[in-house]
Amino acid sequence: MSVSRNWLFFLILVAMSTLLAVQCGGDLAGQGDFCDSTDDCTTPLVCKNNTCVYSGTDDCNPPCQEEFQTCFLGKCVDISNPNDKDGDGAQVGEDCDDFNASIHPGAHEYCDGLDNNCDGMTDEGCPSCDDGAVQSCSTDIGECVVGVQTCLQGHWGQCTGTWPKPEVCDDLDNDCDGMTDEVCPCKPGDQFPCGVDEGTCVQGIQSCEKGVWSGCAGGQLPGQEVCNGTDDDCDGSVDDGYSLGTTCVGQGECGQGVVECASDFDVHCSTMPGGSEDQSSPEACDGLDNDCDGLTDEGLEADQISDQCALAENLGGLPDNVEGGSMVTVEGNLWPPGDVDWYKVAAIDDLAEDLQDACDSFHFAARFEQNPGNFVLDVYVNGCSAEAAECRETDSFDHYYDYSEIRGGQPVGQCPCRGQDEESSTEGVSICTDDTKTFYIKVYAGPSSTETCENYRLRFSNGINPGDE
Repeated sequence: MSVSRNWLFFLILVAMSTLLAVQCGGDLAGQGDFCDSTDDCTTPLVCKNNTCVYSGTDDCNPPCQEEFQTCFLGKCVDISNPNDKDGDGAQVGEDCDDFNASIHPGAHEYCDGLDNNCDGMTDEGCPSCDDGAVQSCSTDIGECVVGVQTCLQGHWGQCTGTWPKPEVCDDLDNDCDGMTDEVCPCKPGDQFPCGVDEGTCVQGIQSCEKGVWSGCAGGQLPGQEVCNGTDDDCDGSVDDGYSLGTTCVGQGECGQGVVECASDFDVHCSTMPGGSEDQSSPEACDGLDNDCDGLTDEGLEADQISDQCALAENLGGLPDNVEGGSMVTVEGNLWPPGDVDWYKVAAIDDLAEDLQDACDSFHFAARFEQNPGNFVLDVYVNGCSAEAAECRETDSFDHYYDYSEIRGGQPVGQCPCRGQDEESSTEGVSICTDDTKTFYIKVYAGPSSTETCENYRLRFSNGINPGDE
């Protein structure tokens, strides 16, 4: 009788152990749960030291390359491009931080103490910060931690927070983009929340489709922070990295203001052109940078006169037979320094009028009426060659025949004058001739001239003796 009872007890134990085995095998263990083998764990967990955990790069044999691979079910699986680990399009050797997708050649340079665009400089183009000032940095999305930066000697220092890292298969958002393990293999049908409800971001759902995680359906993930009054990267700070509100001083005559948005990726001082407190004005000839572009008295050229003799500004003809003479006045400047102006004038000698009046009134003259820089003239006759030069480095010029003198026993000048075949009743009277000439006049700054953008005024005349005016 006692034997039968023992046998019955044994059968009950066997039955219970069978039930227990069935119950254990039907409910796979999750992360941190007890396990005897990897078969007891949900995919992609593995059993280590009787605990279900995510695979490490050394769980495969040989170990995976942890920078761009993970161990999944005993095999190394690529989770990023080994030549572009952060997926920002910049290859290894070009990217100065291949673990941060916001840092690469061509990226916008934020005022954050980092070399965002990989040009070897930090925060170039940023306004100087006030020593001791602090600003937030990084983000609190995923595994990142918001920190602060302190201004030292006008530049932002290191961030005390945690920056994004390459995504690995550990059930965490390592790259702080609002999605978890999105580069890792997955089990079809699995779903996982993605994104955050912060700034412009909206939380959504990522689903496993054919062993690969989908995008964040119904959600809006963080984007690049632009200067637009919104929190585009969803880190809880609006327009961070642009130093808005920092004291600044504009260029030239644009004084102190504050940093404000100029466009999506640009800032300016509020006193600069286009700013909310624009202090610029049109450029004037006063030695100041009125329009705040970093240049002084630029764009003030009063003329488009050529600086070449062959292309001299043609002022037409000045006849000598007009009552009271004929004249033309030009106004220009020699700006920027080094500028020269060339003019061309035809001085016309009316022989018929000379013969009729027995006097040649030809008197071509050039005079400065206004000469703020003590500019000078070179005058050429009937051409631009060096041999044609009649006068150099002068502030006035006369070429005339309206006089009469005896030099060396010969008459000079043609007033009075006589015809070629006409017998003169007066000894020593010159023959009237047609002395029409074309003059080329170069206006330039001489050794004693001063640089100025103020205008000169120059008069050319014929048939007038400036000494008689």
